[in-house]
Amino acid sequence: MQVFDNIKDYFVNSSEAVDDYSNSFYIRSIEVDNTKDHKIDEIYLKPHKRSFFEIAILYRTSVSIQIGNQTLQNKKNTLAIVSPFQTINYKRKGKKNNDIGYIINFKASLFENLNNSYDVQNEFPFFKLHSLPMYQLNDEDFKGIELLAKEIFEESRAGKLNNLNIITHLLLVLLYKIKRITHNNEGITSMNRNDIILAKFEQKILSNNTTFLSVKEYASMMNISAIYLSECVKKATGKSAQKIIIDYKILYSKTLLNQKDKTITEIAEILGFNEAANFNQFFKRNTGMTATQFRKSV
Repeated sequence: MQVFDNIKDYFVNSSEAVDDYSNSFYIRSIEVDNTKDHKIDEIYLKPHKRSFFEIAILYRTSVSIQIGNQTLQNKKNTLAIVSPFQTINYKRKGKKNNDIGYIINFKASLFENLNNSYDVQNEFPFFKLHSLPMYQLNDEDFKGIELLAKEIFEESRAGKLNNLNIITHLLLVLLYKIKRITHNNEGITSMNRNDIILAKFEQKILSNNTTFLSVKEYASMMNISAIYLSECVKKATGKSAQKIIIDYKILYSKTLLNQKDKTITEIAEILGFNEAANFNQFFKRNTGMTATQFRKSV
């Protein structure tokens, strides 16, 4: 499956004279794109992945977007959030549209203190690896988010002094506002109960700092049985609940391995392994390379 890494080229005319800040950030206005006749390329109609985060602030949309097993419904005041490496594809709905909204793409490298995917997902739990948070906002909350997106868009096109610093801080304000609005999954729109359980499960994993618990312990925190949790997760993702925990543990492992000041033995201890050899075995089994090999590759 194709993985796209270039933010500015993704779904946008790359000749547009707007900075992508070393491939770390790009915002586009759907309304402006429509006036320039930017169309969905055939490559985006097939399932694919991206290496960056996305926030879609959609006042009105007619494009059908499928993420994993879920499809974005045509609703007003929608907030759709996509994490790196989630499977996504688009579907055409007519030749013309009058969609309104903003699409923000960014990489964790944009931020000084949240410079990796795990830190971003840990700080902002609405970014989850497997579930698709789609929120239906009330008019007041949506207007506040939309105004911030508009300010970010205008600043990105202004080309003035310190605009990257301003964009970065405005984006953080936007993320924290979304975090406040979506606290406890308020306003989430899901296809079924399995998706809701999955979203809450991932939120529990992310909210437990850097300690990874068992399926049974997470189920207890959610006041459901481990069997029911496992069934819901399996139906929603095709993966076991244990595999979801492992995915997050690997993501955090990679974050620690990027920090050159920590030895692999120290990292193994942080992750709860008695010996570095056990950690190496776990890492290789799930990534195809040892922790040492991964560290050398980054």
